[in-house]
Amino acid sequence: MNEAFLLSNHLKLFFTSYLQGQRGLSKNTISSYRDTFRLLLNFLSVKNGGDFLKEFTVFDLDVKTVLSFLNYLEDKEKGRGNRPCSRNLRLAAIHCFFRYLNLQSEVYAPQAKKILSIPVKRTSSSTIAYLEKEEMELLFRQIDSFKKEGFRDLALILLMYNTGARADEVAHTKISSLSLEGNLQVRIWGKGDKERICPLWPSTARLLKTYVGKYRRTPQKGSEDYLFINQRGQSLTRFGVWDIVKKYLQAAAKKNKRLEEKHLSAHSLRHTTAVHLLESGVELNLIKAWLGHASISTTSRYLDVDLKKKREVLTKFAPPNYVVSFFDEKDNQSEQDKNIFDLLKSL
Repeated sequence: MNEAFLLSNHLKLFFTSYLQGQRGLSKNTISSYRDTFRLLLNFLSVKNGGDFLKEFTVFDLDVKTVLSFLNYLEDKEKGRGNRPCSRNLRLAAIHCFFRYLNLQSEVYAPQAKKILSIPVKRTSSSTIAYLEKEEMELLFRQIDSFKKEGFRDLALILLMYNTGARADEVAHTKISSLSLEGNLQVRIWGKGDKERICPLWPSTARLLKTYVGKYRRTPQKGSEDYLFINQRGQSLTRFGVWDIVKKYLQAAAKKNKRLEEKHLSAHSLRHTTAVHLLESGVELNLIKAWLGHASISTTSRYLDVDLKKKREVLTKFAPPNYVVSFFDEKDNQSEQDKNIFDLLKSL
């Protein structure tokens, strides 16, 4: 077998040199492409009798195989049951790889031309799925905050709702990005490595401070600064965030059948934030900045104005009653004298 044609060799160059060096793609996009080829290699291995040690060549990725893989992604019975938009994202990664191959040698040109001719699938615009405010309250009440993981999940979901952060963004949030004293805010890195700053409700800041100080698991080496840690001591991935939110959405749906009809996901929390901001009378352009859809100026003057406007939003966009009740001021005891378990018992 000619090593020049090995798929593994080209994938190494594709990820370590082409995507980062020549294309300058964001970490999130590279992670998405990585996941695509993990799925594709697993698909190829199963297709070849389950031999996961077999070395494949670039020519194993012919049009028939790629189309079969795309069909597998959408197959609800025998495949992954993905929607067309997810299928199109996977195809975009494969297209990018064959553009890379086209640059490496003209020997790949005929194959690349065929692969690049595979069209994206048209998708219908679906209704945005989000939670009403009372449904958001119900979601929070499904979390068992007496457990260490439960308290983490409460802090995570509240941060997502407060900021409208994507699953990947909240998974990569670091403790050093938080300001829990004075100007309460969090620094978020979004798509395209664009930075934005979101102000925090006092209840969000206090919950995060309690989580970090008392309930956050001891992180393993390399995860020390990441805010949300899993049971293995590693930083949560976006898949972990998806699973956490899905767990509580399913629990809430058992108590409110309407939620089952909405086809909710972790991304629905982001839609929920946007809709609730809009319902609170916030201007559309500010909502875009809040969610990271609009670019933020690098000049400090513009950033200060932007943050001032965002802080004004908090007076209209209120935190959930369930969370506010955690830290009811009627209790006059300091956080040092009274832990979260006592506070929960007093509800």
